[in-house]
Amino acid sequence: MKTIWKMTGVLLALTPVAAAYAQSAGPDWSAVPKSEITLFYPGQASLQWIMGKDHAKGAKAIAQGRNCLYCHEGEEADKGKLLVSGGKLEPKPIAGKIGSIKVTMQAAYDKDYLYMKASWPTKDPGMYHEYAVFKNGKWETYATNRANANVAAGKLKASYEDRFSIMLGDGKSVPTYNNQGCWITCHNDLRYMPNEVKKAEIDPHPILGTAGLKKDDIRKYLPQSRTAMGENGGWDKIKSKAEIDAMKASGAFLELWQWRGYRSNPIGAADDGHVLEYRNADSGAAPFFNNWDGAKNEPRFMYNPAGNNGRGGLVESEFRNAKAPVLNEKNRVKYDPGQGWKDGDLMPKYGNQEPKGSGADNKPVTGTWANGVWTVIWQRKLNTGNNDDIALKTGERYPIGLAIHDDNATARFHHVSFPLTISIGGKGGDINAAALK
Repeated sequence: MKTIWKMTGVLLALTPVAAAYAQSAGPDWSAVPKSEITLFYPGQASLQWIMGKDHAKGAKAIAQGRNCLYCHEGEEADKGKLLVSGGKLEPKPIAGKIGSIKVTMQAAYDKDYLYMKASWPTKDPGMYHEYAVFKNGKWETYATNRANANVAAGKLKASYEDRFSIMLGDGKSVPTYNNQGCWITCHNDLRYMPNEVKKAEIDPHPILGTAGLKKDDIRKYLPQSRTAMGENGGWDKIKSKAEIDAMKASGAFLELWQWRGYRSNPIGAADDGHVLEYRNADSGAAPFFNNWDGAKNEPRFMYNPAGNNGRGGLVESEFRNAKAPVLNEKNRVKYDPGQGWKDGDLMPKYGNQEPKGSGADNKPVTGTWANGVWTVIWQRKLNTGNNDDIALKTGERYPIGLAIHDDNATARFHHVSFPLTISIGGKGGDINAAALK
């Protein structure tokens, strides 16, 4: 197939940052084959559920090594419509949430890089995230995700970024990912799941608690990272650090790359992480920073008043306003409680920063929104040379999964694909990367 290069001149549409981070060159996408993939709403379907008695026929097929698509190919939209409406696998349905999303995928490669393009429809582009508000002399949450009970009750506003995520394995080191997909990382003891573990239970844990990683909740992890798994998972049964380090050194982890409409897009990147004993960020720095000091219940940084009309924050008219400045490491200064804050002043709970080290491997990655469609264009080295990344090779096929968060959603309130594959230079994948010449 003939493929050519062209200047893309990507404009970060509706994003309050100049297009300085856009790709200067890339494939002629009109010459690259397309794959249409339907993502669906999974509810609380976990690894324990898909391998349990309520999914007995499917569990048997999975145990035999069959892919979920063996039974469910073409059923994604119907499954999503059923699950999103509520019931056993969705005890807290979100009003108006759709059951499925169709994403158009394209991929290409040259001797150094993998390029991907993803497009999907959304009515309200989530290029904003959480906000705090100054009220009655203190800061409190103003806007967050729609799964929050106070948002559902109308006490808080809804605001959360859109995300496009890619989970990828090497096909060998985590073999169950090949046919079980992202479900091998999803367990009943994660946040928002049936047996969610609370912070008070996590705090005493020697690895995850206050004496270790200081985690407030449980997120994705591989069963292989635990000494035992039960009907609710195995969050607390983590193998020793030496064993985890050995797993990582052998490549027994999954890549997790996340483009974020607020926390990475303005900086022209996607964050780079991996799933092993937890959902980890790669070494270095992510493209965003947490701007909330939970101990003091106040922001860590504010806008530099010198460049923000004398104000340290935003006003309410700048809430989810594309013209409002995005907080970043260049326009921030240390938070000053004596700034003269007024009721109604707003502050983003996160800001942007330049990614560094292995955390900067997904760059440039840019998203544009136009005519009701997000389009994200991705560039990544085939081999980054980092030990928390999978080295990709031409002529190989890799297991991959896709996910989209939209409609101000977080965590499990997303849409996911069944287990897929991407072929780099072949034609046997669900997504086939074309060679650039």
